[in-house]
Amino acid sequence: MPTPPADSSPPEFTKLRYQGKHAKAISCLKCSPKAREGSLALVATGSADNTIKLWDVTSTSGSCSSPLKGHASGINALDWSSDSRYMASASDDKNVRIWDASTGMPLVELRGHTSFVFSVAFNASANLLVSGGFDENVKLWDPRTGNCVSTIPAHSEPITGVSFNRDGTCIVSSSFDGLVRIWDTATSSCLRTFYAEGNPPVSSVKFSPNGKFVLAGTLDDKLRLWNVSNLNGEGGVVKTYVGHQNTKFCCSSAFSVFNLDRQRILAGSENGSVYIWSINSRNLTQILKEAHSDIVLAVDASKEREFLATGGSEKDRTVKFWVPAETPDN
Repeated sequence: MPTPPADSSPPEFTKLRYQGKHAKAISCLKCSPKAREGSLALVATGSADNTIKLWDVTSTSGSCSSPLKGHASGINALDWSSDSRYMASASDDKNVRIWDASTGMPLVELRGHTSFVFSVAFNASANLLVSGGFDENVKLWDPRTGNCVSTIPAHSEPITGVSFNRDGTCIVSSSFDGLVRIWDTATSSCLRTFYAEGNPPVSSVKFSPNGKFVLAGTLDDKLRLWNVSNLNGEGGVVKTYVGHQNTKFCCSSAFSVFNLDRQRILAGSENGSVYIWSINSRNLTQILKEAHSDIVLAVDASKEREFLATGGSEKDRTVKFWVPAETPDN
């Protein structure tokens, strides 16, 4: 399918503010939801080198924490608590870890998955954590104690994404089985199942910030926005975003809503570029062409500052931070 032309609005993220590296592929990254003392803006990156790094992106010089070590295998997913005090990581070592983001110290290890843990997310109050694994199970955890609250046999193939809605009452999960499912957090019951035409494998999923929609990436070069505002009524795909290349790998996507006049969706691509669409019009507003020299597996947008973070795979191994051209250097 040919790439749709970008719309006529000016490019938004054209300035490379800072970049850094891991020893191996950057498999995931996450912008902290709240600035901390000294207005410090942090991005966490996870890598196939088994480590996590925290990056300060408030200046062009940047700084990076000593690698957070503890996992025995590569990191697949990261999430912050809503107050940015804690961070969760999911790994090929079959475990989830909770970290103190201020000190970098591990606090709790969550054991129970029997295969790779591929996705993880806090609820808004950070008193529940959800994880999804290649064992086809969704697990709910008490992050303070490490106890598993419930296990949901959710899919028939590996789970690729999990996410809480805004108030934490629902969880969405996605899988290589081609299904997206909504679960009741309290009862673990399935409220609804979605799938795209042709039943392509689903490589990522997340609730929109307002909780009314679900964004799902599928291995047919498409992102789809599903209306889930009324789980008892009609629902379906309301927007489809095309242009990027994604047929083999779990390239992530994210919402960019810092600027309410320019609400965007961004996604990594297997051609090394980053694609940015207008949420409402579906038009491509920008393509960061050849942003990386390898597959862009990881992308995210800050909710507190106007910047994007992108991460490259094995041949690239860099994390890059992009800002609008008019952003001052300091």
